[in-house]
Amino acid sequence: MTQISHLAVICPACGGTGAVANVALHQARELARSFRVTLVSDSFPAAGLEGVTFRRLNPLRFGWLRRYGHVPGEVAFALSAKAAIAKLHARASVDVLLCHGHPVAALTAGPLKRRHGIPYVMVTHGDIFDRPKGTYDPRLTWFYQQVTRPAYRGADVVVALSPHMREMALRGGARPERVVVIPNGIDPAEIGLDDAPAASPRKPRDRLELLYVGRLSVEKGVDVLIDAAALLKARKLAFRLRIAGGGPEEDRLRSLAARSGLDGDVAFLGPGPRLELGALYRSADVVCVPSRSDPLPTVVLEAMAAGVAVVGADAGGIPFMIEQGVTGLVCPAGSDVAFAEVLAQFTVEAGLARRMGDAGQQRVV
Repeated sequence: MTQISHLAVICPACGGTGAVANVALHQARELARSFRVTLVSDSFPAAGLEGVTFRRLNPLRFGWLRRYGHVPGEVAFALSAKAAIAKLHARASVDVLLCHGHPVAALTAGPLKRRHGIPYVMVTHGDIFDRPKGTYDPRLTWFYQQVTRPAYRGADVVVALSPHMREMALRGGARPERVVVIPNGIDPAEIGLDDAPAASPRKPRDRLELLYVGRLSVEKGVDVLIDAAALLKARKLAFRLRIAGGGPEEDRLRSLAARSGLDGDVAFLGPGPRLELGALYRSADVVCVPSRSDPLPTVVLEAMAAGVAVVGADAGGIPFMIEQGVTGLVCPAGSDVAFAEVLAQFTVEAGLARRMGDAGQQRVV
């Protein structure tokens, strides 16, 4: 067994607001309580991390290629990280690499393992073979297909976020004894909530307040939610749907809502500061997670921490997170009819949303 003293955590864009970077920062901070930790990235938070050493990369940038720049950007980051860690290892032996994502695992950690014998752990935040068609540009899809299976097969440990992602890792060639399920957690303070917020009574409303929080992209299934909202309106049920977030599908989704006659019922809020999310969640009766594919959506944890009921699709890690009939309801993925039927229950059963929200809060804490 390897004696661990020094770990290198590898993740791009750690100075940004992405969910993957947020997980990497939390892991680096916690690991630094027990080990020497070097965080390898191309950007970092201005405030730094106690006990963590930063190793900044300066990979080639391909923004000028616009939509075609993602693949060379991923490769450039991985190769830059490989060179930096090789130099670091020569000066201060690195015992384990902790990789966030398949490209880093396959193109950075794989070669370092073969040449220097450094084992690597990969946190799998998604899987290209679990994504619906149209999620990525075909070139990016091809790239992810090339790196996914080598990353699984070479990993000494694969951290899967849910049982579903464990199955995807096994299908990709990971050895069963090397796959562990470790769900992500959240820090309630980051979204403006206390660590253990008390449930607050809500006044009766004259309409059901629905909320979606997340990226507006194909795999998130927001079009299914809008179609479900149209069905609720056809049944003359009173509701308002707010959609918080941005992404490549925004224009299409706005057009869909307008064509469905939902201009007065659906509001697009755009992206906002994370610190304001807690108040946004608490203003809702039900948080909707209609994803077609989602390894472990943070929004479910955040909604439960805020004491709000969750309705989610039976996809990825969502059914692992929601206790059916207790903290929320799960319905078939991709079905606007099923989603509408489930949401309609909250309009006719008084107190259902409040009971599920309270139960979810107890579970997530």
